Formats: sequence, C-alpha cells, structure tokens
Amino acid sequence: SPRFDLVKKYPTYPDQKNNFRVDVKFKSEQMEQDWSKEFPTMIVTMRLVNLSGAGMIERTSKYLSHITPEMFAHIHPELAAKHGIRDKDDMWLHSPQGTKIKIKAYYNYSVTPDRVAMPYNFAGMMQGVDLTHRYPEGTKPYVNGESSNTITNYGFDVITQIPEFNAGLCRIERA
Repeated sequence: SPRFDLVKKYPTYPDQKNNFRVDVKFKSEQMEQDWSKEFPTMIVTMRLVNLSGAGMIERTSKYLSHITPEMFAHIHPELAAKHGIRDKDDMWLHSPQGTKIKIKAYYNYSVTPDRVAMPYNFAGMMQGVDLTHRYPEGTKPYVNGESSNTITNYGFDVITQIPEFNAGLCRIERA
C-alpha cells in the first residue's frame, strides 16, 4: 500500500511455515520497510476485452494483432509530467523485488494521478530484452511485450497460495 500508516494499523496475516511445503512471508514482508518511500506509485492490472486470456491467440493473428499492437500502461498526464514522460514515451516501471519492465506510456484521464494501469495480456519481452527468438520456428507472435506480472508485488492468498498479480507498488522512470 502507498499508505504505510494503514499497513501498520491493519497488518496482514502472520507468516506461515510449511504451507503446502512452502514458507510464505505475509507480515514480515509487509512490515520489512515502508515500501512506498521508494515505490510511491500504485500499479493495477487490467484485462483488454479484445484479448482473450493471455492474448496469445490475438497476438499471433496477422488480422487481430493490429487492434492492440504494443504493451502499454495508462498513466494520468499529471503523474507522467512529474517524471518528464510524454504521451507514447517509453518508461520503466520498477518493482520492490528488483524487477522492471519497459512499456509505452498512454495518457489517460480515467486513471487516477496516483497509479498506472496496465494489461496483463502480453509476453515475449523480459525487463527490456526481446525473447521472441526463443519461440519455436514459425510461432513468433506479431505483437509481443512485457508481462505485467514481472513487476506485480510479492503476495499470496492466505488460503489458496494464489499469487497476487493484480496490484502493487512501483517506481516510474523515463526510458
């Protein structure tokens, strides 16, 4: 959370040892430091209605790939201006885990000035490096991009251990 006062007031679950053979950090990870000082911006992921699931069907179709030709993040113009980012500029989003993604900034007033919103429907890039040469011959998609899950933050559901891929904190930097 960007509100560490609320993190302290409403702490999460205690850490769990040997939960399905995995030690899971909940409270210790959350309370380790005030993550929002270095990573002040919220990230949320979203689904694009023109891309089913991870978007692989549409990204590998010559006819459908032009609808969403690149990975991007919606960013409010005020937030972008604070970082010297203009509409359609490349930007880096850094996570508390030390990972980063390079994506296009799309100005959008429907996103609040304290967060960025990005689709989860892309693959083929990893921290600015194109990995499509690893696809089997003839299967490289027409559109590739960074996966938003590269920078979503550490977190798991306390019951199912499903990872939290929908939100987190980040630091923005002009590429």
